[in-house]
Amino acid sequence: MHSTKTLIAASLLLALTSTVSYAKGRPGTNPTEPADPDVVLPIRVDCSASINLWAQDMTDVQIADTCSQLSSQESDFHQRMQTFGVPVADDYNDSLRVVVFDDYNQYDKYGYELFNINTNNGGVYIEGNPADVNNQASFYAHEADWLRPEFEIWNLRHEYIHYLEGRFVSYGGFNFYPDKMVWWAEGLAEYLSLGSDNATAVNLAINTRANRRPTLATIFSTSYRDSTDRIYRWSYLAIRFLFERHEAEVLAMTEHLKHNQFASYDAALSSFAANYQAEFADWMNGLAPQKASALDSKREQMLLRHTEHKARKQ
Repeated sequence: MHSTKTLIAASLLLALTSTVSYAKGRPGTNPTEPADPDVVLPIRVDCSASINLWAQDMTDVQIADTCSQLSSQESDFHQRMQTFGVPVADDYNDSLRVVVFDDYNQYDKYGYELFNINTNNGGVYIEGNPADVNNQASFYAHEADWLRPEFEIWNLRHEYIHYLEGRFVSYGGFNFYPDKMVWWAEGLAEYLSLGSDNATAVNLAINTRANRRPTLATIFSTSYRDSTDRIYRWSYLAIRFLFERHEAEVLAMTEHLKHNQFASYDAALSSFAANYQAEFADWMNGLAPQKASALDSKREQMLLRHTEHKARKQ
């Protein structure tokens, strides 16, 4: 754990202590009785005015660290995307419920029963209908128990970016726009959560012959029925390239997404594909190999599950 991160977590710990509550419910010892969310997820913490954490088993330090990560990610998102903290029109998802199970087995056991979610994934963000004032946006997650004793909530930053992007950048809910949004949503979440540290994507580009790499136009047309590589890796590479080389134009493009201007968004993508394909190819040729880890392999497995889940929803 980085020292700066530890200091931030420690500074939050005192402030959070007074906000932690433990919900009380029936014991639920009878296996024939339905599970009680107050018993399964007894820890309830308001990380901020917009983030409510429900957890199964976390220490105070882990809670503080999680809240710190979310706060830092939110600040970075608003700065990078220049949102000024202003949500898109007709979006009432002013709070996010972050539900954290102790491990994947607990997530798999209770996710469907308590929240009616598909658990064949590595965590999932359910936006709901943002135009409904009674809607509750939620991210369902689990701890990465295979990394213990190190503490990590799997895909925490990636899924939180989905919430932030949906509230502050893209008008409407999931599948509101007809197409050409998968590369943007998943590539952006990968890029803003991983930065330039994405060995799987970088090495994929390096090890794929130039004439076999997908073009920008192909990446832009990605759907959840495509491969995990195309959804996450190539989309990440396209997003990273555009931010590194043409950030001002990317931010200008987001104005179309914010204001329900799909035709203008589509035209911007066509312009990128026509004008920057050769540059994109050269940029990939200049990437340096990165050392992959066992963590990358586990992440690949979880992303594959995630892809299959979203393909069924589309």
